[in-house]
Amino acid sequence: MNTELAIIGAGPAGLAAAEIAAARGIDTVVVDEQARPGGQISRQPPADFAVENWLPGSIYKPVKQLLAGAGAPGATRWLPQTTVLALQHDPAAPLPHRYRLLLNNAGNTSELEASCVLIAPGCYDMPVIFPGSNLPGVMAAGGIQAFVKSQQLIPGERFLFVGSHPLQLIVADQILQAGGQVAGVVFAQRLSALWSLLKSAPLFIRHGAKMVYFTRALIRLLLKRVPIYFSRTVVQAHGDQQLQNVDIAAIGSSGTIQAGSRRNIDCDRLGICFGFLASSELARQVGARGRWSAAGGGWIIDHDPWMSTDLPGLYVAGEITGVAGADASICEGRLAGLGIARELQKIDAASAARLAQRTRTQLKSANLFAAKLLDLSYPGRKLLQQLMTEQSMLCKCEEVSIADFAQCLAENPFINDANAAKLLSRAGMGLCQGRYCHYHIAGLLAETRGIRERQIKPFNARFPAKPLTIKSLLDKRDDQLP
Repeated sequence: MNTELAIIGAGPAGLAAAEIAAARGIDTVVVDEQARPGGQISRQPPADFAVENWLPGSIYKPVKQLLAGAGAPGATRWLPQTTVLALQHDPAAPLPHRYRLLLNNAGNTSELEASCVLIAPGCYDMPVIFPGSNLPGVMAAGGIQAFVKSQQLIPGERFLFVGSHPLQLIVADQILQAGGQVAGVVFAQRLSALWSLLKSAPLFIRHGAKMVYFTRALIRLLLKRVPIYFSRTVVQAHGDQQLQNVDIAAIGSSGTIQAGSRRNIDCDRLGICFGFLASSELARQVGARGRWSAAGGGWIIDHDPWMSTDLPGLYVAGEITGVAGADASICEGRLAGLGIARELQKIDAASAARLAQRTRTQLKSANLFAAKLLDLSYPGRKLLQQLMTEQSMLCKCEEVSIADFAQCLAENPFINDANAAKLLSRAGMGLCQGRYCHYHIAGLLAETRGIRERQIKPFNARFPAKPLTIKSLLDKRDDQLP
């Protein structure tokens, strides 16, 4: 099956690019793992499900507008509940067959060939390692939010949120509005840091909807007498086969956790919210050039002003270029769509440049807000490593502890990249393929060897990008695509 453009990811960036491509008559296939488009920010409920007051608030309006046009008839074909297992580039192939995607849907694999590919896979919550982090009930804040957004389900009884990103205010507020109970929201920053964001006049002028949304969520939490702690962090989760309570502790002015300041809070769900990591595996698998950004999402992918990578016909948009939120993702998706239209000669360079002017202005503003948010919310390597103990699990899949990994580095002083560390420690060899542990492996290697994280080569992104059965490969069919 061939197409002019394959878009991987139906979140804000992918939807925006698909809209541009459809307007230019580009034959497009959009591949997404979810049943319905919209990505993590919208988490559409099932088509036959009615969710009252779904995604209220003006900050969701741009995504809802994109969703409204997603089902319109046109040149776009949608492949929901489909995973891209591999992305291959053949520079010697004729233009219609330059890229090959191996897809998996319901256990059936098939191939798709494309002239151009846009990778817009979004991001995932940054894992944090601390004693008890493996207990059932310890979840990513984004995972908790997915339940509430899609079907107004409350996945627990009593929630505690801990982290450094303001998103946890939003999720806590959404839990309350859905009828749940919130035991508290814990920020690693000082109160003055959050207050500086809320009182920033330039941000209110340019991004009033977001600032009002955050402020209203905070006010609702305070009116419900939800405790909000600052200069605190999680230090340990307790429970017998299930989370029962959590220890938090104060963070001193030097950034050091104060051991004697522990406080225990009862809860059966702990939402962790320290930031996000870019899902760059497919781009790295095909060989696109990347760079390290500790605050911006780990390994992110380089691009030019039209969102084109260093590989011809390969484009990126959204969090894969640096975690910056939905508004920036929409702008990057539009630019990528115009860039692809230029490459496929569906629009001339002058017209594309003219159409891109307003989007570039919007993207600049969105990135300024994102940079301010990153400055506020990035917890820093020092805090993340303080949370780890020798017994904490660095790699959940292979059950490699911090002590095991430290011993491996001590016994093998020549290890200075993630791949060598994986081969000798087994950290990163599990089903998640390093998504949980890679970020922390880079930090521990850098700390141990006295080098910078960007000097450490990432895990090789190998086939398959997501787990699948051998039977799926044996049953590969090329007639699965519409």
